[in-house]
Amino acid sequence: MKKTNLSLIAVFLMLLSACSKDNDGGPDGGNNGYPSAVKGTIYYDWATEGILKVSLPEGVGSAFIPDDSKLNNFDVSRDGKYKLTVVNEQTLGDYPIRFTLSDISNGSIVEEFIYRSPALSAYSKGYLSYDNSHILVLSNDQEDGITILKRNGEFVGRIHDINGEELGFNDQRLWLPGNALLIVHNNYIIRLDPPYTSGKLLKEMTYEDWGDLAVNPAGNQLAVRIANHVYTMDMDGSNLKQVTTSNFKESVPEFSPDGKYLLVGTEYRQTGPFGWMWSLKIIPNDGKEYNVDPIAPNSPDVIPVFVKGKNKIETAGGQMIWR
Repeated sequence: MKKTNLSLIAVFLMLLSACSKDNDGGPDGGNNGYPSAVKGTIYYDWATEGILKVSLPEGVGSAFIPDDSKLNNFDVSRDGKYKLTVVNEQTLGDYPIRFTLSDISNGSIVEEFIYRSPALSAYSKGYLSYDNSHILVLSNDQEDGITILKRNGEFVGRIHDINGEELGFNDQRLWLPGNALLIVHNNYIIRLDPPYTSGKLLKEMTYEDWGDLAVNPAGNQLAVRIANHVYTMDMDGSNLKQVTTSNFKESVPEFSPDGKYLLVGTEYRQTGPFGWMWSLKIIPNDGKEYNVDPIAPNSPDVIPVFVKGKNKIETAGGQMIWR
């Protein structure tokens, strides 16, 4: 296999009572409707309910993937047509990981293959490229590095290090348009274009606490958590703006399919040694700062995510995407 060296340059918070602003019955005060401009489907992992989804602007919620302890992760194509599931088929031996790409409309399988990581990691994850032609494979073992496959499982390449320094398995790696990659390594945000043999430094982050990077659909804007709040910036690192504020913590931003809105995890809080949860709110992506506090009055254009027929803001505790 090709090995490429890059030249590069707490405390659990009590749930709010029904009198909280977040429990007002819906974004419009009771009808569970959303502004017509807010479109797409939000997919989110919640506790033992599996992967749920809410369709916008209707606000209709339903199950998407049943709860499954063998599910490593999932992805949905940016056109909303395909679902990728990555399942650990066994917990002993050579750890075969099944990648399945299926048509959401009818459930038919488009591609399926077994993958075995170099380190035999049981927790490999996969993410679809913008054009659905490739899959980015990550694992919880540093030996695996970053693996790029065609969507049928054919090996394309593997990246292990930056200038001889091994990649951390907690660092982020995201697809960009044109099958380019955006990766986080130490405090650097780096762009890699095919064939992934060299990288371009986009920005050095000089903050003590930052992460949860997200890329807009056009590939020209980033959202990132810095300390307790969410910021946006241009792809070159310029035009940095704080866009959320509260007395709590916001994290895990996701862009809407048209890039005009941001889904943010508000009241981001720890539920155990390895568990986290957050409440879902939507803000316009216009560079303005929005108060998303669970108690204090929110900015007028903040939209809490409710499912039709429910009177409590939706919460998540795992993977979350908007397509």
